[in-house]
Amino acid sequence: MKSYLKKASVVAVIAALVLVSSMAIVAPLQIANAQGGKQLKIALVTDALFSDGGWGAAAHDAAKLLETKYGYQVAYAESIAIPDIEATLRQYAQDGYDLIIAHGFQWGDPAVKVGKDYPNTKIVVFTGLVSSNNVASIFPMQQEGTFLLGALGAMMTKTGTLAYVGGDQYPNIINIFEGYKQGAKLVKPDIKVIGTYLGDFDNPAKGKEAGLAQINNGADFLFHVADTSGHGVIQAAKEKKVYAFGAVLDQSALAPDTVLTSFVLDMDKAFDQALQMVVQNKFEGKIFKPGIEVGKGASGDGIVYLAPFNQLDSKVPADVKAKLQELTQAVIDKKILVPERIKTTSDISATAKLGDQTYTITGISSGGKINSATINSGKSIKFEFDKAGDIELTLPKSVIDGITVVKAGDKTVEFQEISSSDSASTIKFVLPEGSSSVEISGTTVVPEFGTLVAIVLAALLVGVIGIVRFKGALLNLGRP
Repeated sequence: MKSYLKKASVVAVIAALVLVSSMAIVAPLQIANAQGGKQLKIALVTDALFSDGGWGAAAHDAAKLLETKYGYQVAYAESIAIPDIEATLRQYAQDGYDLIIAHGFQWGDPAVKVGKDYPNTKIVVFTGLVSSNNVASIFPMQQEGTFLLGALGAMMTKTGTLAYVGGDQYPNIINIFEGYKQGAKLVKPDIKVIGTYLGDFDNPAKGKEAGLAQINNGADFLFHVADTSGHGVIQAAKEKKVYAFGAVLDQSALAPDTVLTSFVLDMDKAFDQALQMVVQNKFEGKIFKPGIEVGKGASGDGIVYLAPFNQLDSKVPADVKAKLQELTQAVIDKKILVPERIKTTSDISATAKLGDQTYTITGISSGGKINSATINSGKSIKFEFDKAGDIELTLPKSVIDGITVVKAGDKTVEFQEISSSDSASTIKFVLPEGSSSVEISGTTVVPEFGTLVAIVLAALLVGVIGIVRFKGALLNLGRP
């Protein structure tokens, strides 16, 4: 009897342990599924198509993962016309949805408007620039990923021209292409970057036409952010045997011998983070701006990364891969800053001559241009502009290095070094109203030819004297 009771006790203990273990496994799922004791209602709504192989498809896959991971039922609505956005949000809010993921920049203002009428519904706009008590936005620093695409293109271009095609001039898309241009010009300051906006995200024929036009203008790398219109851009690159860059998803499957890589948004991670804010009752109505990460699912808040080269891996030289890795880490470590630029900027450039040597300085501005650039040998470079405003300049280190002071007349102008490489530095400053020029000084500024000759002759003379002294010592010449 004691033996039986002992065995029964052991069985009971094991059963209890199994039950506790089961509860430990099930409990997180139950907690994740519960909000105030009811099943959480989630909706994903977008003006894109879930079949677009990019923006819409990535969101659909991320929402499906929430269903698989946590057991939720997610409602889906795609291809919503822009005029119907507010009505769509309002309907889901009326139907008692706890979380609405509104996928697209255009959903921002309607989300804030509807959110005021339905305070118990949480809305997350991806990618948005709005917020209120129950509305948050995720505005990823996509420009950090596209900066790397621009740098990669600049390292591999044979024509010296890169191109991009956008569906429309939304702030997030402008931001993407400005990062692309910054990366390209960091590597090759005199590179040409041409762009086109279609005003249409779902017209592959229109995208192909734009891509072919850019190739005819010398581009050998095409980059799109244009949903299914972008498929046409990739097709143009494939037909003309140039490279393309994909967007949002790894788009190599669209043209494995053409799409070198893509910038990718880790939407699985972003949507999960948005969900957890609601589940854990920690929702914050603010704009979140996650940046780059080394790869999908990496630790930290980053949700932007580059896809692998896949079957084109052998086409990328080892030194290019090494430099790309170095630049990636520099962006992660904030040694290179890729700032947000959500307004269209103008490319600016100028040449500065010193003797027979010509130097090219490039940059962007808020609409102005450089009238002239003059090298004050060994001291500074002076730039004349046609108007005041925000200015960024990429200055080759062969011209000026170790930038120390920017002055507008007698006034010192604050500047920020955005990025620096072995070949160039990019600085940002504001040319004050009433000023038309700045003078930039550095630790070293290229000297004029005569000065260079004097330096070289002096170095040679020092070398000769050194050799004579050395040999004289060996031959016991001169004083004992």
